[in-house]
Amino acid sequence: MLRVIVESASGIPKKKLGNPDPFTAIVFRGEKKKTKSIDNELNPVWNEVLEFDLKGSPLDASSFIDVVVKDFETIGKDKFIGSAKILLRDLAGGQATSLPFKNVPLMNEKQKAVVATINLLIRYELPANATSTLTDPPDADTSHVDAGGTDEGDEEEALVDGGGQGGGVSAASSSNQPGKQGRKPVRLSRKRHRALANKPQDFQIRVRVIEGRQLPGNNIKPVVKVSTCGQTHRTRIRRGNNPFFDEMFFYNVNMLPSELFDESIILRVYDSFSLRADSLMGEFKLDVGYIFDEPGHAIMRKWLLLSDADDSSSGARGYLKVSIIVLGTGDEPPTERRDVTEEQDDIESNLLVPAGVSMRSATITLKVYRAEDVPQMDDAFLQTVKQVFGGDVDKKNLVDPYVELSFAGKKLCTKIIEKNANPEWNQLINVQVKFPSMCERIKLTMYDWDCLTKDDAIGTTFLNLSTMSSSGGEIEDTRAETGNTLSELSTAASEIGFLPAFGPCYINLYGSPREFSGLPDPYEELNLGKGEGVAYRGRVLVELSTELDGKIDKNVDHICSDDILVAQKYQRRRKYSLCAVFHSACMLQEPGEPIQFEVSIGNYGNKLDSTCKPLSSTTQYSFAVFDGNHYYYLPWADTKPVVIVTSYWEDISHRLDSVNILLHLAERLETRLTSLKTAVLAKVAETRLKEIWLQLLNHMLEDMNSFQLPVLEGRPNVTALDLQIKNLRDAAVKSIEQMAVRIKEATDIKATISDIEDWLDRLKQLAEEPQNSMPDVIIWMLRGEKRVAYARVPANEVLYSNFSEEARGKHCGRIQTIFMQYPMDKNKGMKIPVQLRVSMWLSLSAMEEKFNSFSEGSFSVYAEMYENQAFVLGKWGTTGLVGRHKFSDVTGKVKLKRERFLPPRGWEWEDDWFVDPAKCLLTDADAGHTEFTDEVFQNETRFPGGDWQPAAEPYTDVNGEKAQSPGAFECPPGWSWEDDWSFDINRAVDEKGWEYGITIPPDDKPKSWVAAEKMYHVHRRKRLIRPRKKISDQTAPAERREPVEGWEYSSLIGWKFHRKERSSDTVRRRRWRRKMVPSDCIGSSAIFKLEGGLGVDVDEKTNKTDAAKVFGANTPTVSCQF
Repeated sequence: MLRVIVESASGIPKKKLGNPDPFTAIVFRGEKKKTKSIDNELNPVWNEVLEFDLKGSPLDASSFIDVVVKDFETIGKDKFIGSAKILLRDLAGGQATSLPFKNVPLMNEKQKAVVATINLLIRYELPANATSTLTDPPDADTSHVDAGGTDEGDEEEALVDGGGQGGGVSAASSSNQPGKQGRKPVRLSRKRHRALANKPQDFQIRVRVIEGRQLPGNNIKPVVKVSTCGQTHRTRIRRGNNPFFDEMFFYNVNMLPSELFDESIILRVYDSFSLRADSLMGEFKLDVGYIFDEPGHAIMRKWLLLSDADDSSSGARGYLKVSIIVLGTGDEPPTERRDVTEEQDDIESNLLVPAGVSMRSATITLKVYRAEDVPQMDDAFLQTVKQVFGGDVDKKNLVDPYVELSFAGKKLCTKIIEKNANPEWNQLINVQVKFPSMCERIKLTMYDWDCLTKDDAIGTTFLNLSTMSSSGGEIEDTRAETGNTLSELSTAASEIGFLPAFGPCYINLYGSPREFSGLPDPYEELNLGKGEGVAYRGRVLVELSTELDGKIDKNVDHICSDDILVAQKYQRRRKYSLCAVFHSACMLQEPGEPIQFEVSIGNYGNKLDSTCKPLSSTTQYSFAVFDGNHYYYLPWADTKPVVIVTSYWEDISHRLDSVNILLHLAERLETRLTSLKTAVLAKVAETRLKEIWLQLLNHMLEDMNSFQLPVLEGRPNVTALDLQIKNLRDAAVKSIEQMAVRIKEATDIKATISDIEDWLDRLKQLAEEPQNSMPDVIIWMLRGEKRVAYARVPANEVLYSNFSEEARGKHCGRIQTIFMQYPMDKNKGMKIPVQLRVSMWLSLSAMEEKFNSFSEGSFSVYAEMYENQAFVLGKWGTTGLVGRHKFSDVTGKVKLKRERFLPPRGWEWEDDWFVDPAKCLLTDADAGHTEFTDEVFQNETRFPGGDWQPAAEPYTDVNGEKAQSPGAFECPPGWSWEDDWSFDINRAVDEKGWEYGITIPPDDKPKSWVAAEKMYHVHRRKRLIRPRKKISDQTAPAERREPVEGWEYSSLIGWKFHRKERSSDTVRRRRWRRKMVPSDCIGSSAIFKLEGGLGVDVDEKTNKTDAAKVFGANTPTVSCQF
């Protein structure tokens, strides 16, 4: 007889209207029995006994019951609430006659845990003349709660505690402690085996070592040794505390099953770099029989908690991820899932813990205060309809943001704030974890809520726990080697360590370009943190703290008002000035449309964003010129374009100064280390080698003593993490210094190179700054109106500091080479869009006068506009300008007027307006070439069946637009004709060079051409070519132009302009410029006073479709002449 006592349930979820009427159904061997329903109750108590007659058939190891809780409905089908499956192996084995199952989690249809749990008591009476069976199937498990069932693809989650999703626990330990949630790690225990064969059999053991996490020590080179059945294999040697191995080992054995199952699989992790006796970092042991008793005879992608072999109570010694399979003859190995990402992998519930080792629980609290600069994510269609009926439209607030935290498989979210690009949540998120945690990063993703479709990701960032915490003992103790005490190193950071902490500090989000489009975003994956973000997507103010053994009442709660007030002092802004001088742009592979570069930091400088003041953040448009070999370049000559960006950020110079000093130390050490390695490879004399080695150590010691990190006293925005990192850095630098003194006594110079490499790695690690709220400087290359390529430059690399010379960025005020890249480049940089040579300088505006000593050349600032005319009825005028203004910007779309141009504050006009053609936009097609072929197409038409006659436009270009006749072509100065005009036969043409087409209305020109003439063809053309060759660099003599001249011409609006008028030209323009000079500033730093636009017609501001919304207000153009 099997009796199931259904005691009670708790946490039944509410319905939309009222409370449910729950009842429980138990299914055993196809027989179903139910309890009564409890009306309007979320925590029902049944205390009913449901009996099942075994009919003389005892339980076996595969027996189970299904528990289903439903909501009773008077009319219609009962609604499903949750279910669980309970295995009865322990009862079948006779280990007990009665077992309690407390707080068993219920699962929904998708096998995800609901809040509800149920309590049962199961009693078993063995039928007469029956004995307990131990002949279990080889893949049967011990009595576990298997909430909703498991399979191999779920990574054996049935082995974990029932407090989490999809988990279970041994019946003897199934009761949860109050106040604790989440699944507990599995603790290994021996299980009963079935009756085993008494003769040797063939088995294969497969061990796949995947990766390690949180291995102890500094600058380690771990290796894993796997031993079983007298065989040992080892992995390749890796480097670092989180190595990735992904190696599979095979062990083929022939032995008795009973002997095999008693064998142990031992996984040991060693530090191969250490020659000491304590090179063993941690180990894990488990029996082969334990693996064989698991479903599929395997544990798949499990994390093993490593421990000290001699003292299991010493705590965790790191983690190792493995898959182990034990196969008998004819067994099929289970399929291993590899598509689970780091964020989706519920690590803590997938952990095997040896007996005697405990993990300490902790609560990570993330306070999410506010965000700013969130881009538009929703379509403005409905808002436009609202505007038609008199409502207001604010496109910058078309976003409904919320923040999602993801860590160790857990996900929690803040509330949704609708229609706000600068939301304030003021909420805290609590996450319970086990320390030491093997999860490296906390993932923060901001989403835009959408009521109709899936939520769109706005941007993603990661908080790396290793950079904001310390495990303690990270500073190597040299007392045993030197005999000296290191009392000065006994700081909290170096001895005790500190728990993860962060902020309050802004973190920046990066992803796809900010410009909103109703079309699918091709770079959407960048917003999820997959790949390097190409654009600034806003920032979030957060604070993180950690509490050991803490209990939480709510996963998401409100931040108290005192903490909100404290966070205010971390949001003080100061003005920053950025100048970038573009010296060259080469290695262009596609000339095409005119090219422009944009420099931005955050939203400042983004010309397609209307939330900030217009700035001179873009270069002038230029056409690329062939370099005579393979690439193209922009013809800036000795007049280099300059961009100026002013922005407002928090003053974190105490952080970035420290980063630059440490990077400077590392760079100098790396240079000398390279010289030492080169000398070793060159096999120089021993005396010379020792001289280089001593110079390296002496210079390094000198650097350590002279380069001091900034002090934090007196800084208003210092966080707890700042103080801890400062202590850690000081102690680490002091430790390296003392080891360098000790190593001078070494006799083997080559053996010390590895130690010096470790110092270099340590300095680079110390230079990582988690609280860097200064956005990167982003450079975009625009071809026409399309963003093509980008480059991200960390702000600290170009930041000026008055603390010390070493605290300045390595590229501050210096020319650097930047290879731009395509967004989400599938070719991994195999094709370079452009190579830039640019010098940048960034500093607080209070120190911008220091720029005068860094600047080179002379800066010029001009206001600029274009006069446009069209050729209508045989004369030039303004009547035929379709979609263009009489005076406009370079695009012809933004209306400008001379009288409305006003210089920015602190500037004044020097001269009157004058005509100055843009040389970089008037390059000829043959520029840079030594050989060139002029071409023109001869066109003829006819009626069907008639004779061919010259077309209305007898000569056109390849696009069918009017062109000059062959006789009108002149050979430019410095060139000579190579041949007369001839027709091109190296194409799909007939023997006379003609190709034929048909015109289909409403088109007036054929869209395609064929080589064979048909009766229905009404149009044909012939390509005429004439090659010429360059014989000298002679150019046309400069023509004297009257002030009213300086026109540049084009056949159509939007086409490339040229200097000399042709018969086919229909539009023309000329550039007017007016120079400005500073009125109250002296020196190059005056260019930082150019914030604001010039001369936008106030009547045009209300026109939302105007190009000013696309290209921003007209701003001064800045250049630097050398």
